Amino acid sequence: MEIYLVRHGETRENVARRHQPEDTPLTPNGKMQAEEVAKQIIEIQPTHLISSTLVRSLQTASIIGNACDLVPQTSSLFIELSRPEHLYGRRHASLFSLWFYVQWCLGRDTGSNDESESYKGVRQRIKKAQVYLETLPNDARVVVVSHSVFISLFVAHLCRDKSLSLWQGIAVFRRMLTMPNAEITALTLNTDSTEGTCAWSINNLT
Repeated sequence: MEIYLVRHGETRENVARRHQPEDTPLTPNGKMQAEEVAKQIIEIQPTHLISSTLVRSLQTASIIGNACDLVPQTSSLFIELSRPEHLYGRRHASLFSLWFYVQWCLGRDTGSNDESESYKGVRQRIKKAQVYLETLPNDARVVVVSHSVFISLFVAHLCRDKSLSLWQGIAVFRRMLTMPNAEITALTLNTDSTEGTCAWSINNLT
């Protein structure tokens, strides 16, 4: 099975490097990015199109779907990290954000009081997303429109259930911050892999 993780198109908050709520729409440039990535997706000839339930992903997936004649399915398994509402509008590099990152990376369940999602919770959601994808046909070519945080963590935990080390976490965090909008991450799922081996691998797009 071929799986293509696509980051949504640009939003105003992406440009300003701020935390954004669920209903943030694409900018005009973000829509053009979605149209451009749709041209690449057409060449893949996808059989399935799945989107996060957040507006920016749904808009991106709708543009891709129109180009590929596919109706996007939606799943909350592929949403970005749920975070405290008091972070919305704050810059990623603010003291409030840095404090949240420290607590989150140390494994504290920050969702106990503010309904945000802990690191353990994200790993559990990643596992459910993997199981969901594994139910699709072996010869499927699946496009998933999601977010930089989820995509980065999904790839980091393809074959890893436990927490990342400090240095691994720093590398993943850097990836989250630098992932371009509308970038494609290509994966392969080998459903015939030997038990005890990792069925997932990362591919290079040519």
